Amino acid sequence: MERVSDLRILEHIGLTRNEAIIYVELLRIGPTLARNVARITNMHRTSVYNCLQRLQKKGLVSTTGYDKKTYFEAVDPGKLHSLIKEREQRLLNVLPELKKLRDTKFYTKHEVQYFKGKQGLKTVFEEILNTGENYIGWGPEKKIESILKYYFIHYIKARKEKKIRAKLIYFEDSKGMEYTKSPLIEIKYLPKIFYTPTAHRVYGDNVAIILLEDDPLCILIKNKAIAEGYKNHFNLLWHMAKK
Repeated sequence: MERVSDLRILEHIGLTRNEAIIYVELLRIGPTLARNVARITNMHRTSVYNCLQRLQKKGLVSTTGYDKKTYFEAVDPGKLHSLIKEREQRLLNVLPELKKLRDTKFYTKHEVQYFKGKQGLKTVFEEILNTGENYIGWGPEKKIESILKYYFIHYIKARKEKKIRAKLIYFEDSKGMEYTKSPLIEIKYLPKIFYTPTAHRVYGDNVAIILLEDDPLCILIKNKAIAEGYKNHFNLLWHMAKK
């Protein structure tokens, strides 16, 4: 359990790195004294005590007294799942207030946002799911699928559950790819001579322009008139494309 990846998972759910190291060591060795934890982890005893106290508050460490000494023990790892649920619930509790802050006069109807990297690209597709609206799009689907192949398994499943339909135009080299077989999608193809490294998604009053490089860049425009213009452009391509 010394692997860095294991520790990172614990850090992602709210533990500091030192807390993660101590919790994992307690799981491995069982009930023990704080000084033993300090020796095994090579941390200063004060830091160990501080971490143990925080882990106790999070419900991940318990104590027992024996022979006038305090022994620390890691609780069942199943508590980690409860910790995630608690953090999620706290977030849900403040979401209405956060949304109110965003819906102020400072935000106009002509909004442009920029997203970088794979996580930014995922943000766009997550927003499509959150709106629940049918959408249209065109571009090099083969490239999108190669960048987000693991995420797309989740995306396709979620889109199916929400019954979101799509009309998409791909290039001919995408024929036969797994995503082209997904449900609720109507697909047409353009010859590869029309290839560009950008993909487009239009849903509601939103237009996502995605530059598909190794480090993707996405421009998200929220504007009804611009969205209507892109829809007209899509309709022209749709008539040119072939099934």
